[in-house]
Amino acid sequence: MNKKDHALYSRWKSIMDRCYRSKNKNYRFYGAKGIKVSDTWHHFWNFVYDVDNHLIDGHLLYEKGWQLDKDIKGGKIYSLENCTVISGEDNRKIANNKLSKKIIASKNNKQIEFESISEAGRNLNIKRTNIRYFLRSGNADRTTGYSFKYYV
Repeated sequence: MNKKDHALYSRWKSIMDRCYRSKNKNYRFYGAKGIKVSDTWHHFWNFVYDVDNHLIDGHLLYEKGWQLDKDIKGGKIYSLENCTVISGEDNRKIANNKLSKKIIASKNNKQIEFESISEAGRNLNIKRTNIRYFLRSGNADRTTGYSFKYYV
């Protein structure tokens, strides 16, 4: 079988591209941050062999909605030892939790805590880009009167 026809090929290629191809749109989150692929998995058929024979729940990667995750075990390398199979939904939750920083919105000596910029934007009806600007500049929103800071 040609590897390009294999069900796991696009998944493997995507991992390789985001770790090693600087023109990939996600390279800045992976390769540029030192995320790598184990030497063994640089060879597609080794990757398939490990998924099929050694990776716990590896068979789920053949189904829609399942993903290979390296973050749960805390590593910076895609490898048999470091990867786990999880649902796409769980993977998105983990990613969102890593990206979210709690913020405080203040107005008239009253403070409101939010889990993320997105949550603050939704609740206060302020664009996320504006909240980011106010966080960086320290300025208050002239329209709403809110000022923002990160909660530590």
